[in-house]
Amino acid sequence: MSTEPSGPAPPGTATPDGVARRPGPAILALTVAGVAQAADVSLHNTALVSAAAEFGMSATQRSFAASAATLALAASILTIGTIGDRYGRRLTLLWCAAALVVGGVITATAPVFAVYLIGRVVTGIGLAGTLALSMALIRTVAPEQVPRAMSLYFTGQVGFTLPLAVLGGWLVGVDWRLGYLVVVVVGALALVLNKLFVPRSKAVHRRRSDPLGLVLVAIALVAVIWGVSDASHGWLSVRVLLPVSLGVVALVVFLWWEHHHEEPALPVAVFRDRSLAGALTADVSFNMWQAVMVLQLALMWQYLYSYTPLDVTLGQLPATVAMVLGAFAAGRFAARGIRPQALVLIGLGGVAVSMYLFVLAGTSTPYWVFAIALVLGGFSRMLTETAAGEFFVEIPPADLVGATVASKPAIGQAAFALGSALSSTLLYGGLGRDLPERFAALGLTPTQQSQVVGWFSDDEIPAWAQGTDLWDQVIAASQDAYVDAYRTTMLFFAVVFTLLFGLAWHFLRRRPQSRER
Repeated sequence: MSTEPSGPAPPGTATPDGVARRPGPAILALTVAGVAQAADVSLHNTALVSAAAEFGMSATQRSFAASAATLALAASILTIGTIGDRYGRRLTLLWCAAALVVGGVITATAPVFAVYLIGRVVTGIGLAGTLALSMALIRTVAPEQVPRAMSLYFTGQVGFTLPLAVLGGWLVGVDWRLGYLVVVVVGALALVLNKLFVPRSKAVHRRRSDPLGLVLVAIALVAVIWGVSDASHGWLSVRVLLPVSLGVVALVVFLWWEHHHEEPALPVAVFRDRSLAGALTADVSFNMWQAVMVLQLALMWQYLYSYTPLDVTLGQLPATVAMVLGAFAAGRFAARGIRPQALVLIGLGGVAVSMYLFVLAGTSTPYWVFAIALVLGGFSRMLTETAAGEFFVEIPPADLVGATVASKPAIGQAAFALGSALSSTLLYGGLGRDLPERFAALGLTPTQQSQVVGWFSDDEIPAWAQGTDLWDQVIAASQDAYVDAYRTTMLFFAVVFTLLFGLAWHFLRRRPQSRER
């Protein structure tokens, strides 16, 4: 890859052409930068409850606070990738790491809600750059060892996230403001390490700017993510249809514009490469699986099994451990000559099978059934992501690696939001249709059914109702209805992941040499 001269650097850090002599420290530095996003998601979700109580957030304000960083990331990530290509990927990453520090400090010290929100937006912009450019720079620090470097990168990301989440959770328990300082420390560490060990890297040919394309893709991503996040109000509500329609229109115009622009910010023609198209399909699949698995399994465990939040965290721990092993295994398999295309397909197959296993869930399902599904899904997810990441790093032109890699987390964010919203809609929609029939079979009148639903919604059950035979029957009927809705939802997504596997297989399957020529 062509790079600018690296300039002065610590001995043993970089060669004159900008490639790291010893890629190990550089990969560690990039891993620290990339881990910030995963750590922030966990810490923010934990701290938001206490922050909302202190600031007295309304439902609308809490919605803004929950998604501010995600929307800022989606809006800025392709722009930041393009800026990195034009002016220097390491330089841009350093500025984004500094943004993590500033955004985290603003959030942690915010005296009012408005300042808190500004801190989250600044943090989101920082996360966009550290996530996209840390991966793009792997092509600079280890151009001949991309598979191994990607394996180390993703193994470290998952491995570092777990202790950071545990530490942050403990700090949030002391004071929610302390939890946000974890990402501040990660950002500061990433700033120092990348300055010391990662060489400079930017495109030799500075392409013409494409502000219209960047604005269009930002509108498309933000509108779609914002719209599907409001799906609880109904997919046909104005709050969903308007932004999603705007996002789809902006995306169509963006694709047309990029196809006709002389030097587009993101040359969509690069995705005609079958391996890159397959990697993009995989990115949709495993991000959607992550959203559905984490959200709906956690809720079912709490509703049906009376798990505490700590129980849920510990229950899902096998998936985290399996992810570490999956990322590590991808590097080992690549070293043995297994094609990344095959690893992507094996991983996608495992993701689909794990979702079929979740269909077996019931009110008395033993934990080991869930553990098998979690281990299989977690291992397969990271096997796929690690192998697919190679294509985003290796295939695009050297002048556009930052922008192309930035498209990966952008698509991933949209797929994650769609998975969360669609799974919730399917589950609670099925529950809403099934419960009245089950309650009617117990002899409850429509008025009594409304009262019972109100008890569940308000979490206030009258003392006279508890312990009676009728109440026990209502509980059993509600649990059965929830299980049926959960199974239907998991089956739906299992079929979706099977179809995505088929599409990826179409792109990635090995073809006879004559056809390839």
